[in-house]
Amino acid sequence: MRMGIVMMATLMLALGCAPAREKASSYAVGPTAAGLVAEYIERYFALYPTRAVEAGRHDFDGELEVLSAAQLTEWIAFNRDTLERIDALVATGEPGFDDRLDLELIERQARLALFDLETLERPRTDPLFWTRSIGNATVFLLVRDDAPLEQRLAGAAARARRLPELAGEAEKALTGSAARVAPEIAQIAARQVRAAAQFYGEGFAHAADAQEESLREELAGAGSEAQKALSELADFLEELAQVATGTVRLGGDYAERFRLATGESSPVEEVLARAQAALDSKRREVAAFGREVWADLMGEETPPAAPEELLRRLFARIGDDHASTVDEFVADYETLLLAAVDFVRRHDVVTLPEPLTVHTSRSPSFFVGQSVGGVYPGGPYSPVDAKTLFFLPTPPDGSTAEQQESFFRDFNHHFNVMITPHEMVPGHYLQLKLAARHPHKVRALFGDGVYIEGWGTFCERLMLDLGWGGPADRLAHLKKQLENIARTIVDIRVHTEDMNRQQVLDFVQGEAFQEAQFASNMWTRAITSAPQLTTYYLGYSQVSGLFDDVREVEGEHFVLKRFMDRMMELGPVPVARYRELILRE
Repeated sequence: MRMGIVMMATLMLALGCAPAREKASSYAVGPTAAGLVAEYIERYFALYPTRAVEAGRHDFDGELEVLSAAQLTEWIAFNRDTLERIDALVATGEPGFDDRLDLELIERQARLALFDLETLERPRTDPLFWTRSIGNATVFLLVRDDAPLEQRLAGAAARARRLPELAGEAEKALTGSAARVAPEIAQIAARQVRAAAQFYGEGFAHAADAQEESLREELAGAGSEAQKALSELADFLEELAQVATGTVRLGGDYAERFRLATGESSPVEEVLARAQAALDSKRREVAAFGREVWADLMGEETPPAAPEELLRRLFARIGDDHASTVDEFVADYETLLLAAVDFVRRHDVVTLPEPLTVHTSRSPSFFVGQSVGGVYPGGPYSPVDAKTLFFLPTPPDGSTAEQQESFFRDFNHHFNVMITPHEMVPGHYLQLKLAARHPHKVRALFGDGVYIEGWGTFCERLMLDLGWGGPADRLAHLKKQLENIARTIVDIRVHTEDMNRQQVLDFVQGEAFQEAQFASNMWTRAITSAPQLTTYYLGYSQVSGLFDDVREVEGEHFVLKRFMDRMMELGPVPVARYRELILRE
């Protein structure tokens, strides 16, 4: 999701029992931007019902992706037709600023769909194409409270019963594709599906522990069916991993996917050169700041002369301040969230929507074998007062004392202080809450990732500059900025320069001063979600650049709250559109 610290790792989502819907119409919607956008959304949800529930639609609860070859062929044709109709509509000159924004997002979504399905042929070459829908089948039905629990559980049971069909389509599509499937991707997918099977066999029914016996039995029966099918799919994927000979790298296809996903017009090589220069500059900035605050953090100890050793010692020091239990960890975030809200209000940083609707905790215990940490905002079709759920990452069950210590050192108190403005206020919570309320729902559905992560990262630095936190918290932020720049370098080099896993680990730990688990995670994300890792560095550069330009233009008339509120006005659209909106005035 849209989060810096938390990844929605191997989610499990489900289908439900809802009234039957009429099938989406064919392509015969009138030539208006609103009509074209509305039809695209309906067709998208018809193909991906799990994403409809994620968006807050409950008329899709009883459905689940099937993704047969015939359905995907029809989807390809629809996306081609959509692009033609967008071109024709734009050529008339009729769409205004807001309509052009909506069409821009739909066009990007359609081009990405065609690229993934036609150029990369992901259903046949990438097992993770299938595990997203498998992982997302029931989780939003189980954790959200935007519909009655009994209705959501019935929907989850119905979806679980349809998981065998989806698993069968996945195996059918991937059979015979060993030469194009990367063994490491097949292994990752197998682990995800195996964990989902465990959940459906052991934890799924416990979501209905407080309900009628008949509903608990329904979930148990549906979960058993899902467990069997998913276990068989995991077996298939493990066998596929043994014979697969494909590559994790996009190679020559990376540049186009990078352009489509980020909207960045500069050549990939130029972006890489900028990031490498930025990493060198950031290392010097961090070292200089580290020398300034050394005495505050390390006492009378003499600072090392070598910048590398200085940073390692300082980063180790901030890791010392950490929770020792999950309860302490959750309590730290609960306290920080309230403090951030109070800070934003006292400093008049931005207009906050009322009431505050965020819930912070660890994920429900019935998610056996699964990590469902992440930010789960209410969708654009959810009630206005829908909660944003912030499920914190926690050490896996069964972790050793050493593993727990390592986890809490990495997610230390100072990390938590600096990341709270990114994830919550005035970062993603505010951003996604307002996006869900925006009258143009398409912007919340297909939001611009560079703007989203750029905003969160910008909010980290802004809050620190306003007085949030102290020297150790700023060090944690600077360390995170090193990581974000390294993410861009790694993502590009893995796919275009054959950077291998060990080289990634060496680079991330040696040049960006990150711990082993962050380095390993960066490799996994680079090979599974390219080019999402680049959005943090690109977005921060764009949002902070606009902030600086607006301050320069407005001079003594600059008002922070006015700027911040304006940056929420359009929803999650490219930063360039905010530049047009704000600076044209």
